[in-house]
Parts: sequence; C-alpha cells; structure tokens
Amino acid sequence: MTEPSRSVGVPPAYQLLVSAGPGEARYLVLADGRPLELVVDRPSLLLGSVFRGRVTALDKGLDAAFVELGRSDRPGFLPGARGLGLSEGATAVVRVRAEARGGKGPLLAPEDGFPALGEVPALLRRPDPLEGLRAAFPGVRIVPNAHHEVDEVLEAALDPVVPLPGGGRLVIEQAAALTAIDVDSAGVRPAEVNGLAVAEIARQLRLRNIGGQVVVDFVSGRDRKPLFRLAEALKQAVAADPVPTHVFGVSSLGLVELTRERRGSALAELLCRRARAATPETLALAALRSLLAEALARPGKVLALRAAPPVAAALAGLAAERAEAERRLGHPLTIREDAARAPEDVLIEEMTR
Repeated sequence: MTEPSRSVGVPPAYQLLVSAGPGEARYLVLADGRPLELVVDRPSLLLGSVFRGRVTALDKGLDAAFVELGRSDRPGFLPGARGLGLSEGATAVVRVRAEARGGKGPLLAPEDGFPALGEVPALLRRPDPLEGLRAAFPGVRIVPNAHHEVDEVLEAALDPVVPLPGGGRLVIEQAAALTAIDVDSAGVRPAEVNGLAVAEIARQLRLRNIGGQVVVDFVSGRDRKPLFRLAEALKQAVAADPVPTHVFGVSSLGLVELTRERRGSALAELLCRRARAATPETLALAALRSLLAEALARPGKVLALRAAPPVAAALAGLAAERAEAERRLGHPLTIREDAARAPEDVLIEEMTR
C-alpha cells in the first residue's frame, strides 16, 4: 500500500478509534486511514502519574531513594536523592518516568506544584490518555465502540512479520536487551525493498511503542554506501516521532543502529507472554469487552462466560472490572471454568432466567 497522496502543507486527517471495556481502554489513531499510534490503558499503568510517596530506603552508592507509592509491588527508584535532601521516612512528591519492568520498580523524578502534606502514599494525578491524544492530534474525529477495527490492528501489531507494499517484508524480533528488525527482499530488488522499509520501520516503532536499542538489517551487498544513505533516510523518517529517536549510523557488521526512548511498555511486553501468547489478564479483559458488545446485540438476554481455568481465574481476580461489566449488563456475571477450552477460546453463552 502506498502512502495516500495529499497536497503539500495539508495536515493528515486524523481519526481516534476507541475500544473501551472494564479495566482496559484501547485507542487507535489513524492518519489518512493508516494506523499511526496505538495506546492501551489499564489502571495498573502508572507512566506520567504523580504520587505523594514515602522514602523507605536510601542507597548512598547509587545516590538514590526507594519510594513507596502504594500502587506497585516494588518501590519506585528516585535518583539524585542526596541533592534532594531526603531521609528515610520522608515524604516525596514524584512523577513516574518509566513503568516497572524486568523485576525493577518504576523510575521516578521529583515533581513540583503539588502539596507535600496529606495522606501517604497517595495518587495525586493520573494522566488521561484520551485527553493526551486529543491534544496531540487537534481536530481528531473520535469513533467510539470501534472494537473490531482496533483489535484487528492490535493483532497485526503483535505479529513479528510485516508485509511491505509491492513485496518484501519486515521481521521484527523483540528481546529484553534490544529489538532486531530484518528486511527480507522476498525476490524484490534490494534498493526497492529497502526504500519501502524505511517508512514502515518508523511507523512500526511508533505503533508498537518499541523502546531501547534497535538494530536494522537492510538488504545489502558488498557495497556499504547504500547503507549510509538508508541510515540518513531513516533519521528523517523518525523525525516526526514525538518520542525521541536517534539513528547513530552503520555498525561494522553493516547494521543500522538507533535508540528510541522508552515511554511505557511496548505492546508485546504489556499484552503477551513470551512466544506472543496473550496473558490470562489480556484474554480476560478481551472477554469482558466481547461480552458487553454481544449484550448490545442481544438485548434482554442473560449472558455468561465459559473460559479455560487460567482465564476464569483472571476474571475472578478482576473484581472492579467484573463489577463494572455487571453494572452495564444489569445482572450478575456467571463465569464457568472449562478445562477443555483453549485459553484464547472464551465462549459467550446464554442462560435461562
């Protein structure tokens, strides 16, 4: 698919597709009909939130404080504690700069403009992704209840293989240390497939919220000169990304290297286990969304869920989300455990009154 043509200087037409359900909301931004940005929001995600926390420990060697937030299993990590004059037991107002990951707590930064007195720990502010997206894309047209469209794009954004227009493909492999992107020509001329890959790589980094170190293996031969031109083209392509992204050039192995600042969890980290198997929580939340959509199509019916044991357990643990679903359904929700069902195969069934 080629980029839609439009007059020079005319901004894209933006649409914001919303798929909201108990415990999770998904927002998809389309630019001239093409997926540009995908945001998944859950109450457990803390990026950008401001807390009044309590210092539980100081590490002089790291010059850091560990701060209890009351919303995370692990205390947050606040660097520069010495300059802040903190002590154990002190109150600190902080903002979450990075989500907890890899067994580490959230990364914090001190925040001004909020009172230091009051309940500790306490959440003082949590950003609204919908408001942030409306501010980032002025004039965006909001499309509610776009469950199918959003889920379709999200499924594609979790697939490691991305077809390129005209042939060829990208293979995106995310690991803990870095993300590797391989450009596969599949019989297409190298110069052509590399040129198509540049714009798609920039789009996929943003759509999948990939952060950290990234290496790109373009199709190349003995002549390395085209790689430097591709690195420059990629630098220009990522310039529009609101998340700071830096292309460093070509390594001695012929790989184009870049970094993209981590802003929250990548989609694959948030929604999947290893091998891209959706987590029971992800499947449980998807089941609640599907149930509510089905209820709209079958008014007056009492609907229940039948799910595999891990998903049924996840549904049982999502008390607030289940209560919200029951409020919107107008009746208690019955969840039946079925050991014969696959985790991703959740059945919506009708009950007799």
